Amino acid sequence: MALVLGKGGGSIRLTYGTPRTVSTAEALRQHSLADDNQTNLDTSANNLQQYPMEARLSVLSEDPAAPWKLLSIHIRSLPKTGESDHQLAMNRKQMFDLHRIGERAMIVEEAVCRKANEESKEKNKKEKNDNILSTTSDEGGDDMVVSDDKELTSLSSSPIVPRPLHRLFEVTHAFALSLQMEILSSQAEALRRGAWGGSSTGAVGPTTSGGGRQARGGGGGALNECITVSPAYFFGEQKALKSETGVSDGKPAPIAVMAVHFWSCDDRYGSPRVGDLSAHEKIENVGHKEKDDASSSISKVTALNQRRDDNFLPKTDRRGEKRLSLCIRAVPTIGLVVSLSGGSDVVANNTNDVKDGTSTNAVGHHMQRNVNKLLSSIQDPFQLSMSDALLAATVLCADRRCQAVVGALNRQKTNQLPSWIHLEVECGTISVGALISYPTTSTPASPSSASMARSPTVLFRLACDSRTGRFVPVFPRPASLLRLLACNDPSASDVQSLRSAAMTSALGARLAARGGGGGGGNAIAKRADNGASRESTGRIVRDAFDALARSMDTLGRKCGVGGEWNDVESASLREKSVDQTCHDVRASLMTCSGMAAVFGVAAIALKIAGGVDPVADMAGGLISDKSNSDLIRVPPLSVPLRQRIVEKLTKEGDGETKRMSQLQGELFAVSAKANNDTLDLVCFDILTMSESASSVPTRLEYAKIDPLEAADLATMTGVDSTMPPSKRRRTTKAAGESSKCHHTLEEVEHATLWLDTLLRQ
Repeated sequence: MALVLGKGGGSIRLTYGTPRTVSTAEALRQHSLADDNQTNLDTSANNLQQYPMEARLSVLSEDPAAPWKLLSIHIRSLPKTGESDHQLAMNRKQMFDLHRIGERAMIVEEAVCRKANEESKEKNKKEKNDNILSTTSDEGGDDMVVSDDKELTSLSSSPIVPRPLHRLFEVTHAFALSLQMEILSSQAEALRRGAWGGSSTGAVGPTTSGGGRQARGGGGGALNECITVSPAYFFGEQKALKSETGVSDGKPAPIAVMAVHFWSCDDRYGSPRVGDLSAHEKIENVGHKEKDDASSSISKVTALNQRRDDNFLPKTDRRGEKRLSLCIRAVPTIGLVVSLSGGSDVVANNTNDVKDGTSTNAVGHHMQRNVNKLLSSIQDPFQLSMSDALLAATVLCADRRCQAVVGALNRQKTNQLPSWIHLEVECGTISVGALISYPTTSTPASPSSASMARSPTVLFRLACDSRTGRFVPVFPRPASLLRLLACNDPSASDVQSLRSAAMTSALGARLAARGGGGGGGNAIAKRADNGASRESTGRIVRDAFDALARSMDTLGRKCGVGGEWNDVESASLREKSVDQTCHDVRASLMTCSGMAAVFGVAAIALKIAGGVDPVADMAGGLISDKSNSDLIRVPPLSVPLRQRIVEKLTKEGDGETKRMSQLQGELFAVSAKANNDTLDLVCFDILTMSESASSVPTRLEYAKIDPLEAADLATMTGVDSTMPPSKRRRTTKAAGESSKCHHTLEEVEHATLWLDTLLRQ
């Protein structure tokens, strides 16, 4: 709080908070004249500085005991974005009532202190007289007269000094906090009814690293995606606060609290602890207690089936169950304290980065930038924006959830991830990398020495959606075929597109022959698509990545945002549940990594080495035999080497012979073998026969291509020395560590050399 003496010395001006600059008409006029004259004039002196809280006071008498006179008082709280706050703006009656309450608080403070000083003076005077009488009687009647009032005053206790300006600040600050809480609560309700409300699309589909998401059906309802808002609750006394919330740990009691709940969270064994993101020093100085840390607020295990939160909400408010929470509480003389699920871990990690001197890395900048954005959107009276605050909170929780999921997958002991899978956490994204090996005859059961020397390749990413908290597969831009297959796009397979078109026309002709109406076009197309894509590569790949997204969502809900929990039951039960989910995630990661290696890295390499685009669904379906039990369950990707037309004579039912032409093709196909030890690319020579352009090719025979000699791959060891300079990676890394994974195109060159060598044999 700042104090400025007004012009003439007849009044003082009290201000609080960070001001904002408002251009006045005089400043704009001088700025226009400076532009016309092409001169540089400082017009900042004519601008108006507006403070969140401002008051002017004076003394209307020269008496030293004269009271303060409140001349004017102003409180300013403005939203940054969102709906208009005209319904919450202060009217003249409210401003007048605030003026009267503030002036009354100062008068009462001075009156109470004056009365207390008079009572203390009378009490001390009476005690002094009693002491004189007792002393006189003890000394045998010697008279002792004390008539000097100054001596009595010096022997009395120190008088109470009134603080009317402090009382004015308390009243004004409490009113300002209440107004800010009302504005934020109004904005939260508008978000719940609008952009952050539920939708009927369900989940969101896979996307590229720079493109927009494509919607797909299935998974979840609108209720799980919609945020819930606990409106502002105002408390009268601290006793009422304790009875309603159950919080009695000596923290500074708030006068109001509100919360926004988002994302689903499995809290059957306890809810994630809510920790403060605001500075704790102010709270320490006011309450003379330990800092307001969620990790120390609830240390005991609560009773069974009893939910105990540390967000100061009333016990009757059950909106935060099975969700993460962003809580805001108004503490007198401190301000708005922001709390977030897992917030204590965010503050601890940023503090450790600063102490270690590693705050310059991407992790520290990303987290600190969003923490500052969250705090400024709530604590700045001129920039109140619940939309920005909620977005920053979800970004922080997305990074914490990714860290918790990767930590759970790496620490589990019963079902460890294969050694060739590497998971890294970026800014709210999990990068799935794999060490792709190219088998040779020298080491048939292990990766080659060149493969061991290389780094894993980023095959795809799992981005945590800020709106729903779900994981969405994100693919690199060069992997266009993988992206289309993951969306089951018809353009990914020409064979399936032609077959679907043929089945649609056949069903339409059959319906027309039966005399059906013209309203069944959509039903015919749907039946044709289902029949054509029942065993298609696109459907298999889409189902695999959908299964991975579902298992990752389940693991994310069970892991929450990491950190500490308000345990209702034993923590071992939660760990056991997490380990069971990790088993499903492990199986899905192995399958999807193999598919990404084939239709991502190998697809680009085949296009470069073979000179033609590889085609899906041309190799005759799945390859399944005992000798290739580790092959991923998806049709291999192939390129045609030779094709010829074969004529075949068939005898009809009436005994006539009919000549049919069929297309026989020799294909070079690529698939992958995924097990606990390696991820190997496997090649096949396949012979297929197609009756027509719209029919699925039939595989006549196939043979696995023998691995190459190790000497034939000697040129691959020197590839890195000729690689062009790579741009800065987005992958974040810990202090003292380097990024483990490299880009997909760096692996494509190794795969191209390997496939080109096989094609030349």
